[in-house]
Amino acid sequence: MNHYKNLIRQYQGFPKEGVLFQDINPLLSNYKALQDASQDIADAIYEMMPFPTKMLCVEARGFLMGGILATLLNAGCVPVRKKGKLPPYPSIRNIDYELEYDTNSINLDMSLIEYNDRIVIFDDVLATGGTAEAVYRILEQEIEKGNLAPFEKNNVCFAFLLEIESLEGMKKLHKNTRIPKENMFSLIQM
Repeated sequence: MNHYKNLIRQYQGFPKEGVLFQDINPLLSNYKALQDASQDIADAIYEMMPFPTKMLCVEARGFLMGGILATLLNAGCVPVRKKGKLPPYPSIRNIDYELEYDTNSINLDMSLIEYNDRIVIFDDVLATGGTAEAVYRILEQEIEKGNLAPFEKNNVCFAFLLEIESLEGMKKLHKNTRIPKENMFSLIQM
């Protein structure tokens, strides 16, 4: 996957001092790289969990590939939005979480997810795992309420375009969610 790494730009000190920003825009702007990367991720998802039914795609860059992946996998695409970006439907679930350099809050419209859905949580970049874990926590709360089937190996997985290995997000996700490592994938490791 080194050919993908060549399309990732790094910018030191953005969005905050001490952060090395991973800019995926050059990859996204190259139609062949975008097409190939999307297919590679879709193939990996299908290998982890055949026939997913919903892609939960994290705002904002996760939307860009998430729709493509959902189409390739014949799955629905459900946006995971920042707080205040969805109307206050009764089905909106919210959770606050910590990032590697900040705190944030996300919303998920649970009316778009069915009890037996086979769910892929997708984000463009995996840093510390905080955002992906927050999505998982919303789903976990719905399981506890009886609104979703309990997670097993065959009905939930995580996928990412790029993983910042030094921050150990994959390790933290596995530890904090108990999702098997074989149900976690990143196309590019930096």
